Amino acid sequence: MHTHKNRILALTMLTVAALSGCGDGGDATQTPPPPAPAPGTTVTAAQMNDTDLNAILAAANDGDTITLPAGKFAMLGPLQITAKKNLTVVGQGNGTDPSKDTILSFKTALTQNGLSVTTADSSTFKNFAIEDASGNALFVQSSNGVTMDTLRAEWTTDPEHTSTMAYGLYPVKSDNVLVTNSIVVGSRDAGVYVGQSTNITVTNNDVHHNVAGVEIENSHNAIVEGNDVHENTGGILVFALPGPTRFLDTHDVIVRGNTIHDNNLPPADNAQGLVLTIPPGTGAMVLASQNVEVTANKITDHKTTGVLVTSALGAGITFSPETKDEQGNPYDPYERGVYVHNNVIRDFGTSPGGAFATPTADGGLQDFTLGFMAGLAAMGQPQVFPAVLWDGIVDPATGSGLEADGSGGVYAGNLQVCSMGNHIAWPEGAAFPFENLDLNLIALMTGSGGPNFPFSERLTCTIELPEVTGRS
Repeated sequence: MHTHKNRILALTMLTVAALSGCGDGGDATQTPPPPAPAPGTTVTAAQMNDTDLNAILAAANDGDTITLPAGKFAMLGPLQITAKKNLTVVGQGNGTDPSKDTILSFKTALTQNGLSVTTADSSTFKNFAIEDASGNALFVQSSNGVTMDTLRAEWTTDPEHTSTMAYGLYPVKSDNVLVTNSIVVGSRDAGVYVGQSTNITVTNNDVHHNVAGVEIENSHNAIVEGNDVHENTGGILVFALPGPTRFLDTHDVIVRGNTIHDNNLPPADNAQGLVLTIPPGTGAMVLASQNVEVTANKITDHKTTGVLVTSALGAGITFSPETKDEQGNPYDPYERGVYVHNNVIRDFGTSPGGAFATPTADGGLQDFTLGFMAGLAAMGQPQVFPAVLWDGIVDPATGSGLEADGSGGVYAGNLQVCSMGNHIAWPEGAAFPFENLDLNLIALMTGSGGPNFPFSERLTCTIELPEVTGRS
């Protein structure tokens, strides 16, 4: 009996000691178990080659995380991902230091793209760099829920003269797209290009030394916000072109709160195609798109103009009226419902380029430019193009009052093209506002009339556009 009591006493004391260790004043501590690792693969440095890494990517399960190590790794061929869901590929950083960043170099690769992704829904690519990819750095197509975060796509050596990287970050035919916190340098076409896609947000990126900085093309419901876009040929583009198949229009786009400056580079030596329609020295350009708002941007130091709004006709883009997209819609070459307002625009129009510097016999507008500047000089005014320029071409089907040659005409209500309420730093010595130039291009080319400046009545308006949500 005595022994039994001693055992009970000993057990009681142990229980009390254990309980007291759990209190605020107890000395005993319990180390929480380590978090369970994310399902997937942590890639070793030895596996950082295109053969092993492609095998890892092919074997990944839906929901896996592929973690890449720090270092600079040469790839001899493209990396490919197909038919995955909820896949995350994450590195250690997007900088240039191999001791702490993840750098995929395609400088010696024999084929085009860097990382190509197809039908990968809810995919995330984060914290790594792709260098010197001939073709496209990161190409994602036919996917839903695409996140590109804290990436760097760069052509590292003299991109203006040597780059063969067509696009840096390139989601296409995809929905619910986010491109954020990334750096893109040296594309011979567009740095950040989102095409034939819906529900798009492009935000907080640094994009420079490309032909086009950021381009939204043949897409719907896009926000381009808070980006630093500089030292490209053209800054931010909103385009609809006749080639793509999913959509032949662009609508519901807002470009706001961006810093757009010093986009005056000539097109890259290897640039080709319709990107060459961008006049060097253009801050933002809206081409053949509808319901587009350009607002609250800081647009500075552009030799052609701060904002250019043009139809496909004004840009000299040819197309077949018989061409239809996947929904059976024909190409719409006109711009309607464009509102440029509340931007700060300064230091513009001192040396117009592109078509404005090309002789008229070759399809350019050099004669107009020379005459316009001469007229300003005769009035003792600064010889610069205004801050916002519109080609002045109105869609006959939705406008009214056009002349027999197709010039003139007006839009009503929210179909109008408006530029009003911008904060324009007038050129030194200006006696009137240099805010808007309505080119009235058809009248100019047919000789039936000329541009409307300095008081461009058709542009002096306000409109209300549909809400744009981007990627929700």
